[in-house]
Amino acid sequence: MLPRAWRLYDRGRRLQSRGRVIEAAEAHNQALALLQWDPERTPTPGTSRARLIARLLASRAAGLTFSGQAWKGMRMLDQAEEFVDPRDRGIVVHQRALILWQNGRLAEALEWFHKAEPILERRGPDWLYAGLYMNRAGVWRDLGNFQKGLESTQRAQELFAALGGTINLIKARHMGALLWLELGEVTRAIREFEDLRRLYREHAPEHEARLVSAYADALMRVGMYRQSAELWEEAIAGVRLQGDLRTAATGEFFRAIVALEATDYAEAELWAHRAMETFYGMGIETWAFLSKLLALQALFDSERAGSDFSTKVEMLCAALDNRGWTMRMEQARILAARSYIRDQAFETAQEHLERPVESHGYGALSATLARHLALAELARAEDDDPFPELQAGLNKLDEYRTEFGSIEFQAGVSAIGIQLASRGLHWATEDGDPAWMFAWAERCRAQALRIPPVKSSADPDARESIGRLRQARQRLWDIQMDGRDDTEAMRRVRELEEEIRAYDRSKPGPRLQAERITPEQIQLLAEERGTVIVSLYGINDHLVALVAGVGGLRNVQLMKLEEAVESGRRLGADLDALGAPYPLPDRLRQSVEASVRRNAEILSRGIWDPISELIGDRDVVIVPHSKLAWVPWPLLPPLRGRAITVSPSAEAWWRATTRRRPNGPPLAAAGPRLNTAGTEISAIGGLYPGANLMPADDSDPELVLKALDGASVAHLAAHGHHEPDNVLFSRLDFGQGPLNAYELLGLDQPPGHVVLSSCDLGRSTVAVGNETLGFTAALLHAGTSTVVSSLGRVPDDLAAEMMIDYHRRCAAGATPAEALAAVGENRPWHPFVCFGA
Repeated sequence: MLPRAWRLYDRGRRLQSRGRVIEAAEAHNQALALLQWDPERTPTPGTSRARLIARLLASRAAGLTFSGQAWKGMRMLDQAEEFVDPRDRGIVVHQRALILWQNGRLAEALEWFHKAEPILERRGPDWLYAGLYMNRAGVWRDLGNFQKGLESTQRAQELFAALGGTINLIKARHMGALLWLELGEVTRAIREFEDLRRLYREHAPEHEARLVSAYADALMRVGMYRQSAELWEEAIAGVRLQGDLRTAATGEFFRAIVALEATDYAEAELWAHRAMETFYGMGIETWAFLSKLLALQALFDSERAGSDFSTKVEMLCAALDNRGWTMRMEQARILAARSYIRDQAFETAQEHLERPVESHGYGALSATLARHLALAELARAEDDDPFPELQAGLNKLDEYRTEFGSIEFQAGVSAIGIQLASRGLHWATEDGDPAWMFAWAERCRAQALRIPPVKSSADPDARESIGRLRQARQRLWDIQMDGRDDTEAMRRVRELEEEIRAYDRSKPGPRLQAERITPEQIQLLAEERGTVIVSLYGINDHLVALVAGVGGLRNVQLMKLEEAVESGRRLGADLDALGAPYPLPDRLRQSVEASVRRNAEILSRGIWDPISELIGDRDVVIVPHSKLAWVPWPLLPPLRGRAITVSPSAEAWWRATTRRRPNGPPLAAAGPRLNTAGTEISAIGGLYPGANLMPADDSDPELVLKALDGASVAHLAAHGHHEPDNVLFSRLDFGQGPLNAYELLGLDQPPGHVVLSSCDLGRSTVAVGNETLGFTAALLHAGTSTVVSSLGRVPDDLAAEMMIDYHRRCAAGATPAEALAAVGENRPWHPFVCFGA
C-alpha cells in the first residue's frame, strides 16, 4: 500500500509541475484514499504514513489553488501542520507562501518564503529549496522589484545546475527571461525564449506551451496587439483545458490589457469582467480589483464613465495599496487624475500627477506615456499649451522604437503611442493651423522609416536559414505540382519562416533615427519641384486633406472616411477581377468595368474635386490614410495621365527625393512561368547600356540580391506573392527559388529605382502601428527611392507591353511618375502605382 501511494504522490507531483492540474489531483486523491486519509482522524505523527499524507496534502493544496479553491488548500496545510514530520515542515511553509503569492497577497507571501528558506536550507539543498528562489522571484516580479527577482532566479539556476535538475533549470531560466521582459529588454528576452524553446523540445516537449503566454506578453510590448491577442487566447484555452483556472484568469486579465492598448474598449471590458468574475469566485481579491480597474479604464476611454468614477478608482487604488501591490498602480492613479480633469477638479488631478513615475522597464514607459497624456489633457482643460507634453511622450516612444532591429517591432511601437498621436492631431485640427496639423499628421505615420535597417538578414546564421527556406519552398512547389499532400512540406516552410522571424525579432536596434523634416522644409521642396503634397488623415469620421506646395499649406475637409474606404475596397476587388488569368465573359467584364468607373468617380468627387482648384495641373504626391493604402490613385478620372506618386509620409518623400541615388549597373531579371518575361527583360536591358540580364532559367535569388546592391535601376519580371499574415516573407519567384522581402533589408546600397512588373506586390498590410509592411514597403525601408509595382493582378502581356514603354520613357529622361502617367493614360484599368518619390 505505502509504496504504491508514494508512486502516486511522485506521479501527481510530476503532473502538477507540467501544469496538468486535473490529472495531478486524481493521482493525489487516489494516494490519499489508499492511505485512508480522514480529516477527522489525524494520523500518528512520526509514522511513514503520516509523513506521506502531510506531503500529499501540501502538494494537493497547491493544486487546489490553481483550480480556484485556495481556501481549501490553506485548510489542508493547517491540517498537515498538526502531524508533519519536522524534516518536511519546510514543504508546508513553502506551499503556504506559494498559495499566498498566487492569491495576490504578496507581502505575506514574501514573509512566508523567508520563513521557509532556513528550514529548507537545513534539510539540505534539494529541488524544493532551489524552487523557493524561483518562486520568490515571481513575487519580486509582481512587486515590481525586478532586480531582486533576477538575483533570486540566478540563485535558483545555480542550485538546479548543481542538483542536475535539467527541467527545473530550464524553468528557472524561463522566469529570468520574464524578468528581462519586465525590465524592457524585449530582444534579450526573445533570444532567451528561442533558446528555451529548443531546450523544452529536447528535454520536456510538454512544457513548450509555457512560452505561448511569454511571447504574447512580448508582442504586446511592441504594439503587435492582434498577434498578442491570438497567442493569449491560445494560452488561456490551453491552461483552462488542463484545469488551471488561476492561470487562465491571469491570461484573461492580460488579454484585457491587450484590447485596452488596441483601443478595442468593448473587448477590453468583456475580458476584464471575465477575469474579475473568475478571481472573485476564487477569492483572489487583489487580482479581481486589478481586473475591475481595467474595466473602468475601458469605460473611461470609451467616454462612458459615470459621475462617481473618480471615487471608484480611488477606492480600488487604496485597496491595492494596502495590500502592497504595484502592478499597474501608476496607470491606475493616472486614470484617477484624468477623471478629475474631466470633472474639472484640476488641483486634485495635479496632485496625482506630481508623483514621479517609479516603475521600471516597460511599466515605466507605459506609465510615462499615460502621465504625459494626462498632463496634456490638464493643460488643454486649463487653456494652456498641451502639445509639449504630447511631444515629450512621443519622443520617449521614438527612443524606445530604436531599441528594436525588427521592422515589425519598429512599426508596432507606433501603436503604443496612438492615443498621444491622435490626441495631438485632433487638437491641432481644432486649432486650425495647417502647419501644426501637417506636423502632427507626420507624427502618426511611417515612423519606422526613420530608423536605419539593422540588416540582420545578411548575418551568416540568417543566410543559412534563408537557404533552407528556399529549399523547403521549392520542395513545397514540386509537391503541389504533383498533386500530393503538402501538409508536412507546408509545416516545414512555416517552421523555417518562424525561425527566421524569431531571429530577426531578437536583434537589437541601431539606437539611431533620422532627424525630423519640418512642414516648412517639405513645403519649400514641393514648391521648388512644382509638386503638390496631399496628405490624407481622418478626423471626426471624415477625411481631411493637408495640401503643401500651393504657395503655403492648406487644409480641406473631404468625404466621409468609411465611404472612401468602402469605395477603395470595391475598386481593388474589381481590378483583381479584370486582371484574372482567364478572360471574363463580355457582359461580366462590362459590369466590372462599370463598377470600377463608379467607385473611381465616387473617390474623385469626394477626395479630388474639393482640392482640384488648389492643385491645378501640377504633379501630385499622395500620402494616403492607412485605410486607403490599396487605392490605385492613377485610376481616378481626373488623375489619369497626371504624374502621381504615393508615399508613406511626406517626410519619406522628402528623404527619397533628396537621397543620393546609386549609379551601378542596371539589372533586368526574370522569373519562371511568365510567357513574356524573356522578351520583356531583353527589350528593357537594351535600353540601359551595361545592364545585367538574368533570364528565368538562370535567375538565382542570391545573384539577384547581389546585383540589386548598388543598381541604378532594377526591373524584376517575376511572379510575386503578398503574404498579408507574414509580410516579411512576401516574395518574388526566381528560377532557383524565392527572394523574400526580409532579404531586401540587408542590402548595403539599395537600388535607386525598382520596377516589379508582375502580380500584386504593391499591396501592403497595415497590421501594426498603422504602418505599412510588404515587399514594396521593404524596398522603401531599405532605402530605395522609387518603386513601381502593382496593386492587383495584371495580365503578363499587358505588364510586358506597359513596362517596355515605361522604361523607354525613363531612359529618355522622364521621371518614374511621368513615365507611368504617360503609359497609363490610354490603359485606364491598369493597377500600377509609383511609390516613394
